[in-house]
Amino acid sequence: MTSRNVIDERALLYQFQSGERLAFDRIFNLYHSSLLFFANRLLLHIDMEVAKDVVLDVFLKLYDRRDNFETLSSIKAFLYISVKNSCFKVIEKEKVKQKRFDLYSKDFDEFERNVLDQILQTEVYQELYYAIDLLPEQYRLIMQRIVNGDTAREISEELGIPVSTINTQKSRAISLLKKSLSGAGIALLLIYS
Repeated sequence: MTSRNVIDERALLYQFQSGERLAFDRIFNLYHSSLLFFANRLLLHIDMEVAKDVVLDVFLKLYDRRDNFETLSSIKAFLYISVKNSCFKVIEKEKVKQKRFDLYSKDFDEFERNVLDQILQTEVYQELYYAIDLLPEQYRLIMQRIVNGDTAREISEELGIPVSTINTQKSRAISLLKKSLSGAGIALLLIYS
């Protein structure tokens, strides 16, 4: 003697495998809320909409593979395993996104610090160039060339002045600059001393 539930299950499976919409709707209604709860628990810190998408995608896969199932138990197992696997894929993608975000944040913070350093350095150089522009002409010419990377010998050859005179005028120019520069400007000036 066959029970009524077994007959109903066979009829439902036959209708489902035949592609009948009502049979799919019954299976959907039978498992949807449980699967959504399950997916939401697995995707604890991820948006509820993602859990809904995972469950709907799994139901689409189920429908595409409807010929492969012989019992409601095999459908149920497929649904839970598929939801679990899909959730794990979502979690892995989130981990990759988080790593990228963390790397971007770190790089951004570093980039921002670098920009701030560049701004400060530009301000200090501007202060130095402004102070150099206020020097007497000969001191100004020598200091501008030194800041641009020229050596005392190169300046000497171009201006036709002995190296010792270049060094003396550079020393006097630095003395005058120290009086008009801030601490950062003086620190920068020490590079050229």
